[in-house]
Amino acid sequence: MKALLWLLLLAALLFNLLSYALWDGSFQALMSVGSGLLCLAAAGGLWVLRGRGAVARS
Repeated sequence: MKALLWLLLLAALLFNLLSYALWDGSFQALMSVGSGLLCLAAAGGLWVLRGRGAVARS
Protein backbone atom coordinates (compact mmCIF):
# COMPACT_ATOMS: atom_id res chain seq x y z
CA MET A 1 0.00 0.00 0.00
CA LYS A 2 2.81 2.39 0.88
CA ALA A 3 4.60 1.70 -2.39
CA LEU A 4 1.42 2.42 -4.35
CA LEU A 5 0.88 5.70 -2.50
CA TRP A 6 4.51 6.71 -3.09
CA LEU A 7 4.17 5.90 -6.79
CA LEU A 8 0.92 7.86 -6.99
CA LEU A 9 2.46 10.81 -5.16
CA LEU A 10 5.53 10.93 -7.40
CA ALA A 11 3.48 10.52 -10.60
CA ALA A 12 1.03 13.24 -9.61
CA LEU A 13 3.85 15.57 -8.59
CA LEU A 14 5.67 15.00 -11.86
CA PHE A 15 2.44 15.50 -13.81
CA ASN A 16 1.73 18.68 -11.87
CA LEU A 17 5.18 20.07 -12.63
CA LEU A 18 4.99 19.19 -16.34
CA SER A 19 1.35 20.11 -16.99
CA TYR A 20 2.24 23.69 -17.92
CA ALA A 21 4.22 22.38 -20.90
CA LEU A 22 1.42 20.09 -22.10
CA TRP A 23 -1.62 22.35 -21.97
CA ASP A 24 -2.52 25.99 -21.63
CA GLY A 25 -5.42 28.05 -20.37
CA SER A 26 -8.18 26.85 -18.12
CA PHE A 27 -7.62 23.15 -18.91
CA GLN A 28 -4.05 23.42 -17.62
CA ALA A 29 -5.30 25.05 -14.43
CA LEU A 30 -7.88 22.30 -13.96
CA MET A 31 -5.29 19.56 -14.48
CA SER A 32 -2.84 21.29 -12.15
CA VAL A 33 -5.42 21.63 -9.38
CA GLY A 34 -6.57 18.03 -9.88
CA SER A 35 -3.07 16.61 -9.69
CA GLY A 36 -2.32 18.87 -6.72
CA LEU A 37 -5.30 17.42 -4.88
CA LEU A 38 -4.09 13.95 -5.77
CA CYS A 39 -0.68 14.83 -4.30
CA LEU A 40 -2.35 15.98 -1.09
CA ALA A 41 -4.48 12.82 -0.89
CA ALA A 42 -1.47 10.54 -1.40
CA ALA A 43 0.60 12.48 1.14
CA GLY A 44 -2.30 12.28 3.60
CA GLY A 45 -2.56 8.53 3.08
CA LEU A 46 1.16 8.13 3.71
CA TRP A 47 0.84 10.28 6.84
CA VAL A 48 -1.99 8.09 8.15
CA LEU A 49 -0.04 4.91 7.43
CA ARG A 50 3.02 6.42 9.16
CA GLY A 51 0.91 7.13 12.23
CA ARG A 52 -0.48 3.61 12.28
CA GLY A 53 2.99 2.12 12.08
CA ALA A 54 4.15 4.18 15.07
CA VAL A 55 1.17 3.04 17.15
CA ALA A 56 1.64 -0.61 16.18
CA ARG A 57 5.29 -0.55 17.25
CA SER A 58 4.54 0.92 20.69
